[in-house]
Amino acid sequence: MANDKSRRHRRLEHPRERVMQEAWALLAERGLADLSLSELGRRLDTSAGHLSYYFGSKNGLLLELLRWSEDELIEQLAFVLESGDPAEERLHSLCKLNFPRAAGDPRWLLWIELWPRVMHEPALREAQLEYDAAWRAAIARIVGELTDDVETLTQRVFALIDGLSVALLTGDPTLTGEQAWQHVKALLPGNIP
Repeated sequence: MANDKSRRHRRLEHPRERVMQEAWALLAERGLADLSLSELGRRLDTSAGHLSYYFGSKNGLLLELLRWSEDELIEQLAFVLESGDPAEERLHSLCKLNFPRAAGDPRWLLWIELWPRVMHEPALREAQLEYDAAWRAAIARIVGELTDDVETLTQRVFALIDGLSVALLTGDPTLTGEQAWQHVKALLPGNIP
């Protein structure tokens, strides 16, 4: 009992980063169904109540995980955009950055979990729109160097990347990351087979 009491009142050092890392590890190991404040508290040797103070709920935790993951990618995306490489190479780099790294990629598992929740959680919806807008703007910037029909091609590329990402996430044995890129590349002017 004394251990439980000390656990309930233990403050975390560097709470956000430590919690994000542990939540990410839990997500990768066991999926979102087992990502609870209680389990996370056990792993961090603190209470679910203490975590609730920081995040409010599981949705709050998911929102912070999304920000933690996507903010790092947005920084990498800016580097890709400013690289000076030809437009097609930058789009290829953008796709590699966006596509799941492997079946079960935690970043994409998080997105899959969040999409249905955004309909009922305004904070999640706002974050989803913000990150989608950043990726769309990056695609539009590159596509604008290739065609005058920026809006249409951006929508097609964005939708195709999302759809291909789901197939990669679920381990579709008929698709590799390079094949996914070839599908995106086929949409570009002059590349239609």
